[in-house]
Amino acid sequence: MFSERFLGFEWFGLAHGLAIFLMITLLVLMIIFKEKGSPTIDLYLRRSVAILMVVMEWTFYTWSLIGGGFQTSLLPFGVCAISMYVTAYALWFKSEKVFKIIFPWAIAGALISLIVADLNYTFPHFRYIHYFGNHSLFLLGNLYLLIVIGYRITYRDILKSSLILLIYAAIMYPINFLLDSNHLFLREVPHEVAPMYAFLGDFWVIGFVISIAILFQIIYAGVFLYQRQKA
Repeated sequence: MFSERFLGFEWFGLAHGLAIFLMITLLVLMIIFKEKGSPTIDLYLRRSVAILMVVMEWTFYTWSLIGGGFQTSLLPFGVCAISMYVTAYALWFKSEKVFKIIFPWAIAGALISLIVADLNYTFPHFRYIHYFGNHSLFLLGNLYLLIVIGYRITYRDILKSSLILLIYAAIMYPINFLLDSNHLFLREVPHEVAPMYAFLGDFWVIGFVISIAILFQIIYAGVFLYQRQKA
């Protein structure tokens, strides 16, 4: 499970496709059985997912520290790390206020990470399980609060969340240079999507920020249509 012989992840290969298929399957099952759960099952699911995400994250830290020592990339400053911890909090305490802030971060971060899959190890390595497991869980955790619990997202919530992320990105941009890190991909985007921003030259980061803002709008459009249909 921790063997180096599992190096060699193939982007959109079989292992990548199976991870995405499993996530979609869990989402479909959640939609099908959304009204069949009891308060006890709801509590068990929410808190089990919260614990599982944190345990996998700290196991990843331990494995990374043992294998390569401390690296600034391990600091939980990225959107996905923050989304995971904050989603765990929202699930554990069933916090609607926290959910409204983290929802677009989590959905955007998870979708980008699941598709781009900036990963070196394939199944059944722990890093593969941790990467796809945690990104899928905090994505599904937020959708659970939206679909099963029935929390609502307004456009004002999206704007507030966007503003918080923009301020955070402005703070993290110089910190990345101080730490020699790449949190929020503000110094370099994954090579799979880098060609999309090549035409912007040195101003690619502006295009990246704009694309995230557009993605937030697309996410809200989907949520708006869902909430409108439900109403």
